[in-house]
Amino acid sequence: MGLQTLGLAWALALALPHGEGTEGGTCLPGGKHKARPSPESSLGLCQAYAHNACCSPETAAEISTTGARDVAWDCCGPLSSSCARYLQQLECFYRCSPGAAHWLHPERPAALHRAPLCRDFCQQWYDACRDDLTCARDWVRDWRWGPEGNNCTGGCTPYSQMYRDGQDLCETIWGDAFVTEDPPCPCLTPGAPGLEMAAVAGMPCPARVRSRRTVIEEDVEGSGSGF
Repeated sequence: MGLQTLGLAWALALALPHGEGTEGGTCLPGGKHKARPSPESSLGLCQAYAHNACCSPETAAEISTTGARDVAWDCCGPLSSSCARYLQQLECFYRCSPGAAHWLHPERPAALHRAPLCRDFCQQWYDACRDDLTCARDWVRDWRWGPEGNNCTGGCTPYSQMYRDGQDLCETIWGDAFVTEDPPCPCLTPGAPGLEMAAVAGMPCPARVRSRRTVIEEDVEGSGSGF
């Protein structure tokens, strides 16, 4: 089981007007985000954002390091490489993309809420992880936290039994962090910065009535960082 050394994170947000920033955009405040986006020479798994990144090389390196992530993904054993890749893409978006600041939480500025993921991405994520195991349905609320991080409160279950489909996965695993959308509604494909910025620039679709709770979590270090 991986160790948690950064604290609990993730809670993601509805688009709100973003603050002033550089020509290259803004970064989420707080947490491990840089004050302003800027080029980086090497971001490893997050290299797609290197031309204008909100993360440092050190922060990007943590995404691929078991024991350095905010939440351990491997409480039920190592994930398949295909499944882990989708979680890494989401983490890179949150940590490194200037576009993430367009889904700013009004009460927890380092967090986001209701970021619209493309349904195709969500289904591909589900298909990649369907045979992997997890012991928590909601990775924001369903863990038991201790000195070494997040621990299971129940048995390990395949993703395909824990979640109905890609939409259920996207809209549940990180609380109310994400929603799913279909084109022509603007939506995000993490790891494709050009498509992300097209979603940022696009007009929002008519608001859907949602009864899902708003999840607000601060990390154990008090940084307020989180999805």
